[in-house]
Amino acid sequence: MRFRNNDIITNIAITFFLNILATALSLFLQHLGFTEVNFVVIYILSVLIISRYTKGYFYGIAASVISMLSFNFFFTDPLYSFSVDDPSYVFTFAVILFAAIFTSAITSKLIHSKDLANEREKQSQTLYQVTSSLAKAGGVENVAIVSVQCLVDLFKSDIIFITINHKDNTVKEFAPALSGYGIISRSINLKNVEIIKNNHFSFPIIVRDKCEGYICFPEKFKDNKENNLFLLNSVIMQITSAIQREILTTEKENAKAETERERLRGNLLRAISHDLRTPLTGIMGSAEMLLQRLSDKENIKLLQDIFEESGWLIRLVENILSLTKIQEGRLALTIQPEVAEEIAAEAVSRASKYTSDHKISISVPEEPLFIPMDGKLIIQVLINLLDNAIKHTISSEDIAVSVRIDKEKAWFEVIDGGTGINENDMPKIFDIFFTARNSHIDAKHGIGLGLAICKAIVNLHGGEIFVENNKIKGSTFRFYLNLKNEKERIR
Repeated sequence: MRFRNNDIITNIAITFFLNILATALSLFLQHLGFTEVNFVVIYILSVLIISRYTKGYFYGIAASVISMLSFNFFFTDPLYSFSVDDPSYVFTFAVILFAAIFTSAITSKLIHSKDLANEREKQSQTLYQVTSSLAKAGGVENVAIVSVQCLVDLFKSDIIFITINHKDNTVKEFAPALSGYGIISRSINLKNVEIIKNNHFSFPIIVRDKCEGYICFPEKFKDNKENNLFLLNSVIMQITSAIQREILTTEKENAKAETERERLRGNLLRAISHDLRTPLTGIMGSAEMLLQRLSDKENIKLLQDIFEESGWLIRLVENILSLTKIQEGRLALTIQPEVAEEIAAEAVSRASKYTSDHKISISVPEEPLFIPMDGKLIIQVLINLLDNAIKHTISSEDIAVSVRIDKEKAWFEVIDGGTGINENDMPKIFDIFFTARNSHIDAKHGIGLGLAICKAIVNLHGGEIFVENNKIKGSTFRFYLNLKNEKERIR
């Protein structure tokens, strides 16, 4: 307010001084014998100069009126009065006033346009400097430091920048040092954030509908907000873009690192699985040969356990290898027509080797049913489903495998009379590494890969897999394959 009053006093002083100077010069020229036309030009010139060195249209108009009155008072009869003897002077006064006001308005408009152009050029340079500084900053914290420094230099005001790290759930405050040199940072809690926001004029930094921080100005900044609104919005937009850039860069780097970790983990699992498969196959083969030669029941029981456990480990290794291929997108399908009865029989034959107590039956259509599939992978699906049924079914209960046709779909079902599935586990039963908790006391627990691999393989074939509990006891896993492959269906 004090600076504004000083500007008004200065503008008034310029107006009266130049009018007095024009009057004095005109009186001097009158003494030398110059005509009234010259005095009119001098007054109009003074109005132009006043419009040049004052701000606003008011002073130019006021100078025009004062110039007209001064000309009337000093140079028209009767002198030293505001009346005229010659009525034609009224027209002269009107012309002087119009010319003075018109030239004043034109001059003020040109000056305003020039000032506006200079202001926009200054803002453009400022935005360029801010953008250049932010472009060189790496990391959200460095962006905050650069932002505070730029805002302090730009608006000559103390600024506080608050950053919110949602991943680590941490909040930091950045503000100018009390010494006036550099920017200091400190960790604060959310309660402090609310206090700072309530005591400042704050702007949120929004990135993807999430608040990543606040820029806080002193309360008095509200009074000058309108004058700096365009520049302020532009700077905040640049800061928001810089914060978003750093967040996206961090996410990209984290995703790249996670991908690299997954690749290394997959390579490790694949290498270990390959190394384990050979000795396990040897152990299983040796146990099977010894089972055929020995007659002692105690030794046969021990060898049977060795055979079954080594078979379980081989299936686990196969599942791990399949999992790594699926996750890396390297599991290639070899689709060709396969006889459903042969696929089901092969799966039951392999699964039966690992259990001598469970009875597994097969039900297939009477006529040969050819289904487009990758036979090896579908056998693995059925073995995993049978293995799951065996683990959750006591030896006295039967397990059934059936194949049926429904329109253009071939349905495979594995039905058991076991403990069933907890309703809370149903939505997660096909998730990787998920294992159900309700199984009989002698059941072997897996690591939650079998059903997840079944779902992935069936989905790759364009089918779906489902599970439901039976009405009496046990559960049924069913999946379908299309009887026509994708190319045939498109044709």
